[in-house]
Amino acid sequence: EKLVGQEFSIISFCDGENCAHFPPVQDHKRAYHGDLGPNTGGMGSYSCADHLLPFLSAADVAEAQKINEATAAALLQEFGEGYKGILYGQYMSTTSGQKVIEFNARFGDPEALNLISIMESDLLAMCQAVASGTLSQDHARFLPMATVCKYAVPSGYPQSAVKGCPVDVTAVENQDLLYLGAVAEVDTPQGKVLHATGSRTAGVVGVAPTLEDAEKIAEAEANRVWGAVWHRRDIGTVRPRTNLSLLAP
Repeated sequence: EKLVGQEFSIISFCDGENCAHFPPVQDHKRAYHGDLGPNTGGMGSYSCADHLLPFLSAADVAEAQKINEATAAALLQEFGEGYKGILYGQYMSTTSGQKVIEFNARFGDPEALNLISIMESDLLAMCQAVASGTLSQDHARFLPMATVCKYAVPSGYPQSAVKGCPVDVTAVENQDLLYLGAVAEVDTPQGKVLHATGSRTAGVVGVAPTLEDAEKIAEAEANRVWGAVWHRRDIGTVRPRTNLSLLAP
């Protein structure tokens, strides 16, 4: 089935029977400005302060959440044992509703960087509730803030990424919202230096009351990652994105 619409992610924690949902996030997988070029692991992502997206209503989000819940219930029925962990649903919002692209038993990257940055509740308490089977939506509370994540990647990424180039992230102002990726710490005569190893190098997250301000913060921080790296400057500025199409498995 060919799906035409806007892609987004809904991440839920599951304790075997109950789900606690994270706000929706939209990831940009194409390498180049305007959602062009080859697919990547994710060049960046954004979430909105109202915990919706520009192309999603509250009813659309609820529909996707119910699909995650139905999937958890189906796993329990099929195997006689509930799934405990992270259920990462990837969806396409189409004119005929929210359609599943895939599920993963893990966080989304970079989407998790957006969400963990505004998590108001305690992540450890949520994990304990998953283990004990006492999970509720109250374990997943988030600040009413917008987020934009931008990944700095090495030159040539993704087809022929340069490896071994030095990277300096010390100029990033908010180190708490800097997430190192494919880097290695190398001993040099000048001391320890980070080298890019060929994939996404470092993610930076901007958090603000509006998406526009969050994007400005993320853009400024991404420009402070020094080295033979680049990033997509349009992440968080295209609202809504041009419709995408994808063949569902």
